[in-house]
Amino acid sequence: MNGGFWPVFVITAVVIVYAIAKVMRNMKKSEEQWRRVDKRKLREWKDDDEWGDSASP
Repeated sequence: MNGGFWPVFVITAVVIVYAIAKVMRNMKKSEEQWRRVDKRKLREWKDDDEWGDSASP
């Protein structure tokens, strides 16, 4: 194989590991925030269009 393959492979692996770590960290942070939220203040979402979009039938 070409000598330039391994540096590119290592850089790609580092970027992939970094991206996965960042996603996992954000998922953990999101879960923590969801546990702390006051769920009594949440309200049910209505699928009705309240903005009066004339394009929808």
